[in-house]
Amino acid sequence: MPDTAAVLYSESEVPDSLVHDDSIDVADMTAETARALDEILPPVDPALRTENPRFAYFPWRKSLVKIPGPLSFRRLRLDRNRHKLTAADLDAAAKLRIGVVGLSVGHAIALTLTLEGLAGELRLADFDDLELTNMNRIPATLLDIDTNKAVVASRRISEIDPYLTTSVFPDGITSENIDEFVDGLDLVVEECDSFDVKVLVRQRCRELGIPVLMETSDGGTLDVERFDLEPDRPLFHGLAGDLRVEDLVGLDRAHLTPLAVKVLEPARVTAPMAASAIELGHSVTAWPQLAGDVLLGGATVAAAVRRLVQGRPLPSGRVRFDRDTWLDGLSDPLHRALDDAGATGESACREIPVEQMSDLELITHAATRAPSAGNQQPWRITADDDSVTIALDRSRTSTLDIEHRASAVAVGAALHNARVAAASRGVLDDVEVVADDRTILGRVRLKGLGAGVQAPEHERELRTLLARSTRRGPGDGSPLGDDDLIRLADVADTEITRLVPLADRARITTFASISDRSDRVRFLTPELHREMFAELTADPADGAGIDIASLDLPPAMAGMLDVLRRGDVMALLDEWGGGAALGADAAARVTSASGILLLVQRGRTPADYLRAGLVAEQLWVAAEQLGYAVHPMTPAFLYALDDATARSLSSNHGDALAGLRREMDELCPVADDEAVTIALRVSRSASPTVRSRRLHG
Repeated sequence: MPDTAAVLYSESEVPDSLVHDDSIDVADMTAETARALDEILPPVDPALRTENPRFAYFPWRKSLVKIPGPLSFRRLRLDRNRHKLTAADLDAAAKLRIGVVGLSVGHAIALTLTLEGLAGELRLADFDDLELTNMNRIPATLLDIDTNKAVVASRRISEIDPYLTTSVFPDGITSENIDEFVDGLDLVVEECDSFDVKVLVRQRCRELGIPVLMETSDGGTLDVERFDLEPDRPLFHGLAGDLRVEDLVGLDRAHLTPLAVKVLEPARVTAPMAASAIELGHSVTAWPQLAGDVLLGGATVAAAVRRLVQGRPLPSGRVRFDRDTWLDGLSDPLHRALDDAGATGESACREIPVEQMSDLELITHAATRAPSAGNQQPWRITADDDSVTIALDRSRTSTLDIEHRASAVAVGAALHNARVAAASRGVLDDVEVVADDRTILGRVRLKGLGAGVQAPEHERELRTLLARSTRRGPGDGSPLGDDDLIRLADVADTEITRLVPLADRARITTFASISDRSDRVRFLTPELHREMFAELTADPADGAGIDIASLDLPPAMAGMLDVLRRGDVMALLDEWGGGAALGADAAARVTSASGILLLVQRGRTPADYLRAGLVAEQLWVAAEQLGYAVHPMTPAFLYALDDATARSLSSNHGDALAGLRREMDELCPVADDEAVTIALRVSRSASPTVRSRRLHG
């Protein structure tokens, strides 16, 4: 039998006859692979660098190649499999012993299994030699013609991975060698043309509990028979009856073809294949096959083997990967985008000018323009001739809105806006706060509606409030001015609140690190991830949520947004211990800031959070009046007042949040009866202003 696989030698074992034979090409790839090992991420085990190389001799090519040792060779060759196949998956695959019967379609399958590292041993069986008529689908060369197909496949596999064990059965599968072929196999891929051999292979595999895969190359049909799980399962799922190989002895093609057609399910095969069944022996000599179909078969069988390696479900059955059907479903993303945009319509009702609003309309409108976490607008606003009431809506909340603390801050901000609007019309009487176990609300008491005296100083303040916006773009890193700090502290230092500014670069960097890791946890915690992306919207019809356009994302992140929103992707990153880049954008924004304003409140009751919300709104507006862009950057754990609560926010990274909460306490120490109300990033920024969406009615 001709040479079918490379011969491996250690450095000391290479025969002198090979080294000194001028007709043999000698090559050394170890210098290049050593450099590649140095560059690979994550860094490889140092033991791989000291692994002894080998020499691979390919007799049919008269070539001797110095290659890395088996471990470093495998690490480099399969490096690009990550993160689709883990190291554990590949270790399991390296133990698989797979038999491939029929090396036309089977050549592409064996090649794909080799490329993906999905086998440790391949047994290849085909009695036929390569002919020119095979060259429409077998990835071989003219120099391989008249060589046994199994030998051709084995040589190509060995040239890709000389460490992969291959054995060749050049007589194909017969009743005499079937036991030798299947002995110890974990899986058989059957791709031969002879129907009696198909039956023989399945019958023996069923007896031994070996699963069988078949790819028909027609309509991308993949067939799975799990004889390891179902020892009594009928061959071919019973489509051709209860077949036995003994029943096929002596049958000619005319009798075997109808059985083969039954197995293929005549109602489901493609029209060209069905018509060819009629024309066999007339206008065609064999079943038609296309290279694309054959190569697709390699891909689908490899996908099935991956599932076996990974312990994922792969039941008996049949599935079709019909490329023509897929292509019939082509749709134009450009047209979809235009259709989607046209379907949404205008989101907001046109606002009437402030001057034309009644007193109650103006007060209510001003309240609705307050900021809120995730732009959830967690309030219900009611008005009558005596008052405007802003009550917390408990249904508009999130996991991070612990005991509705963030919502209470938003209600306080809305109350401040309503108070300023009432004062601007001269109808403000008083403000009250009601917060207990059942109710959280703020109320503006009114007097003399429609007859109030305009108050110009409050009108100016109102216009500033109504122009307030969140600007999330990066800053220029210029420092907070001393005078600005004094002005901001004057606004924040009240009976109920005080300001803790982070203005020096070291403390800003610390907060950036906390924000980075906090955002990573939000991405990698399934519930927090879902809620984070539920807040984002690009639909003009949405009245709530954060407009994606307002995020001012860097191009690289904007292009990845649809990937970042996928929960399955985040789950894989978490499984791999990855995702270090997920918080990088938050860290970069903090680092670009002029400072971070931490508003600290006295008291931890709902009423305390609501009252602090009034001050938070004033602080925000004061920063804007000083020319700063303001962006609330509230760490995920901010409203957790103890480690246990912080830990409860994430099922998989609770300890990390508890640790970050303690780091925040070190950065901004608070007394036992205090809490941080909000964290505002202030920057000198040229980022555009995007008006926040608002619910109506």
